[in-house]
Amino acid sequence: MVPRKANTPTLTRDQIVAAAITLVDRDGLSALSMRKLAAELGVGAMSLYYHVPDKSALYDLILDAGLGEVDLSTDDPAKPVATRVANIACAIRDALLRHPNAAILAMSRSLRTPAQLRPVERLLQILTEAGLSDADAMQAVNVIGQYAVAVTTMNANQLTSSEYQDPDTALDFGELRPDEFPCMMRAMQHPEEFRGWDSDFEAGLAALIAGLAINRIPS
Repeated sequence: MVPRKANTPTLTRDQIVAAAITLVDRDGLSALSMRKLAAELGVGAMSLYYHVPDKSALYDLILDAGLGEVDLSTDDPAKPVATRVANIACAIRDALLRHPNAAILAMSRSLRTPAQLRPVERLLQILTEAGLSDADAMQAVNVIGQYAVAVTTMNANQLTSSEYQDPDTALDFGELRPDEFPCMMRAMQHPEEFRGWDSDFEAGLAALIAGLAINRIPS
């Protein structure tokens, strides 16, 4: 940690994280640097290193803040296990979608801090109390969590202005041969029937919860 010089303006870690999230929400994760973050805060770059040793630590703090927004307060032990697990998975999705430019961090980094692991702990508690073994509960949480983060990240990418995005969002299947892709062509004749990100997420989540958790609970 870099020692702070005398008469250095007070700067807190919370201020740094809030400014980093503001910068990433506005300009994207690739725009984040210690120099740009310092400019956002109106301080010298070296002032940041007293609180945050490097960009990797800053990524952890951003992920801490994002997953810290997962609302566990509405978890109701009186509700069915499947409902409780689904609600927490949806709360994780909601939290990540509030900061779509930073959502990729949840898929790129191992969860390891208390703030990041609290939703995981709650899911494990729900499933083990319902009767799953520790191993079955961990497998269920791993797969359900990976699904929630991956699908949410794909959804989040549609909400950002990433350089990797195709600027033409209109679907064009004019080059497809109907005899080679009959199912695709038939489906695309009725685009109004596609149910969207929310419905797709909920359907996949329900299937995973049933197969990995509910069907394994001892009767």
